Amino acid sequence: MCEMPTPDVTVSLVSFNTRDLLRAALQAVEASRGVSCEVFVVDNGSADGSADMVEAEFPAARLIRNPDNRGFAAANNLAIRRAAGRYVLLLNPDTEVSPDAIRTLADYLDGHPDTGICGPRIVFPDGTFQSCGYRFPTVWSEIRQSKNVNRLVKALVGPETFPADWPEARDVDWVDGACLMIRREVIDRIGPLDEQFFLYAEELDWCFNARKAGWRVAAVPAAGIVHHQGKSSAQVSDRSLEYFMDTRLRYYRKNRGLAVALFVSAVYGAGCLKQWRSEPRKSRVKLRAVSRWWAGLFGRAR
Repeated sequence: MCEMPTPDVTVSLVSFNTRDLLRAALQAVEASRGVSCEVFVVDNGSADGSADMVEAEFPAARLIRNPDNRGFAAANNLAIRRAAGRYVLLLNPDTEVSPDAIRTLADYLDGHPDTGICGPRIVFPDGTFQSCGYRFPTVWSEIRQSKNVNRLVKALVGPETFPADWPEARDVDWVDGACLMIRREVIDRIGPLDEQFFLYAEELDWCFNARKAGWRVAAVPAAGIVHHQGKSSAQVSDRSLEYFMDTRLRYYRKNRGLAVALFVSAVYGAGCLKQWRSEPRKSRVKLRAVSRWWAGLFGRAR
C-alpha cells in the first residue's frame, strides 16, 4: 500500500459484500505510482468475509468495521474524519484505478488551485465509455429521461453526460462518486457528505455545494478507471432503485427548493403510471419511493 507518514491522498473505500472486487480495487491502489496514500476501508456489515480479507491481505489499510449497513455517505464520513491527506479520494470497491490515475488527479488539483473537486474518465470492464463528468439535473433533464418524450425535446434539453471523446480536462457540474477527489479545505468549508443521502446523490450534493462556495469541479480524462457498475447495489436492486428516487428528491428539496422537488416527484409519478404495463415491478418500486418521500414531508414514514 502506498502509505507514508504525511500522505498526499486519503483513499476511502466503502465495502458491502464485494470481497473479490474489493481485493482487486485495493491491489490497483497498491500499484499506484508517484503519489503517497493512506487507505481506509469502511466495511458496512458485510457477510462475505470482506473485512477479514482486508485485515489478512492488506495490513497497511486502516479497517473500520460497522456492525450494519450505514450507507455510503455515513461510512465515508468515518474515514474523512480521520483523513490526514491533503486530498480525499472516494473510491468504490468495484473500481480499478490505472497506475497513474490517483497521481494524475492529485497533480491536476495541485496545478489548479481554484478547482476543489475532480474525477477521472470512467469505463466499463469491456472498455466502453461510462462517464467523464455530468451536468446538474434539472426539471427539464428529468422530463427528458421519460421514454414518452419526443426527439425534439431530447435534442433541446441535451444529455446530462458529457461526450466520451473529449480529450482535455474541462469544467463540469459534478463527477461520479465512484472516483471523486476533493480538497481537504473544501470539506472544511462545505462539510462532510450529507448523511441524509443513504445511497446515491451524495456526490451530486457535494459538488453542488462546492460550486456554490466558489470552487470549480473538473473532469480529467487523462486519469482512467474501470468501474464494475452497481455490484453492491445490485444485491438489493429494488431498495437501490428506491434509494435513487428518494435521494434525487432529497437533492432537489435541499438545493432547488420544495416547489421544484414536488414538480419532479409529479414527473416521476406520471412516468411510472405511463410505464406500468411494460414495467410493473419497477413502476411499483418507484411509486413506493415517491410516496415515502411525500410522507416524509409531513413527518411520517421516511
